[in-house]
Amino acid sequence: MQKWHLLALLAALGILEAHAFAASGTIAASPNPCVVPAGANTCTSYITWTTQGVKHARVYVVDSHKKGKEEQEFGTSLSCEGERCRASWIEKGSYVFTLYDYSSGHRGSALATVTVTGEAHR
Repeated sequence: MQKWHLLALLAALGILEAHAFAASGTIAASPNPCVVPAGANTCTSYITWTTQGVKHARVYVVDSHKKGKEEQEFGTSLSCEGERCRASWIEKGSYVFTLYDYSSGHRGSALATVTVTGEAHR
């Protein structure tokens, strides 16, 4: 049996703590770009993420197209799939979503980043 499969089996059985694996994660957005319909100010993009080897995670977003905007917390779960994590306030411009490891109780490393672009309907 390969080492990775053995470690995964031990973790599934609760014999090996999840933090023994290297922390990693992925984040994505769909649709991206998000098209703001004619006559509207916003569109919706669904942000999805997964983590591995992490006990706690958070996703923060920065409206990079608006000066003076600070990052805002978007999600606090280890994963979000499907249409559960909706960003229904995307305007024209760009938004940077970053998935962070919070396993130690404070912000650790950035695991993944996705930039969502809001575009005007053509």
